[in-house]
Amino acid sequence: MSTVDVTDRLDEVEHRIVNWEFPQARTAVQALLDEPGLADDDRLTARRLLAEVLRELGELDAAYDLADAVATQAERRYGPAHPQTVHAVAVLAAVRHDYDEWDEAERLYHRVLNSGVDASVGRAVRLARVNLALLQRDRGETELALAMLNAAYAVHRREYGAEDLDTIRIAAELAALQHATGDLAAARRLFTLAHAAARARLGTRHPFTKAMEWELAAVEPPMPSAPVSTPPLPVQVPRPAESKPRPARPARSLWPLLSVVVVVALGSAVLAVLLLWHRANPPASPVLAMSSAASVPSSSAPSPSTPSPSAPSAPASASAAPVVRDLRLRDDRTQLTVTWSALPVTVVVALSRAEAPAVVLARVPPGTAQYIVRNVDPGVPYCVVVGPLDDRAAVTPAASVCTGRR
Repeated sequence: MSTVDVTDRLDEVEHRIVNWEFPQARTAVQALLDEPGLADDDRLTARRLLAEVLRELGELDAAYDLADAVATQAERRYGPAHPQTVHAVAVLAAVRHDYDEWDEAERLYHRVLNSGVDASVGRAVRLARVNLALLQRDRGETELALAMLNAAYAVHRREYGAEDLDTIRIAAELAALQHATGDLAAARRLFTLAHAAARARLGTRHPFTKAMEWELAAVEPPMPSAPVSTPPLPVQVPRPAESKPRPARPARSLWPLLSVVVVVALGSAVLAVLLLWHRANPPASPVLAMSSAASVPSSSAPSPSTPSPSAPSAPASASAAPVVRDLRLRDDRTQLTVTWSALPVTVVVALSRAEAPAVVLARVPPGTAQYIVRNVDPGVPYCVVVGPLDDRAAVTPAASVCTGRR
């Protein structure tokens, strides 16, 4: 196999990653790694690309081990300031960020940003700057994160254009931060841009495009002529024990972002309704393959807690919609383990803290039956909401389970 052929195939993998074609990228890079006689330099590059793909596909354990090995090998082979090493360190930093190893991730991000190799690994360095801003958000430094992400978004958009998929994703993250700080006008503007660009690049049926629709629904003011009513098929979320509401640390989105519509009716009790809406018969359009949100490593099976109330029966038109069953929660103070009967469709997991609106944490693939919510405040009550995504149904009801007084 010639050097030119290998270069073309590595370029193809990178192109697929930039275009969020992660399953295809994994197939291509695995085929390349299976080639006999692959040069050591090319093999190291291919392994680094595979670590990136595994992270995007949510295979964090494999991504962590591979990224760590590649970064170590690259530094030994090329030295700490070589572009290959810097790129490998950027991948390792992102994976460690996903594992909430914030101090080490921050150190690695700064190492990438101080490397001085912007020209040769520009996208990796610029995404490290974005991820560093998101790390500050995860630490609760919202204002600092907002300033850093604003600057990173401006640079990325200038370099790669408004329709670059990473630009769109950064815009969505920035809009979510603006929403969290109460700047609804700025959030609405950026969510609108992200939604329009996602429709153009990904089509109307893509999960990211739908996510932008849901985000827009959360920030759009209601139509003056539209009566306010509770959507059909509500799922009651038990009210957590009384607690003084405090702003939650924004949950990392684990791109692509997803959001949900939460309707809160106030009276003698609080009714929180989570519905995952799907456009009926959307126009056909090409869809790029993209990863589900990163999965969380499994732990031992949780002990049963109080199951959530059963969802009301769906009408005939939605009779085929999947239903979350046997939803249970184990409260380990700083960690919540939620289990349910595995479903054959993708499932969204959201978290509501002390009567605040639910925030989506992740999308998990079909067949998953557990999710772990880490780093929760041990003194605050929470509700976890689990809902299936099914394009065959107009509405898919979610279910919830709460901690009670803590």
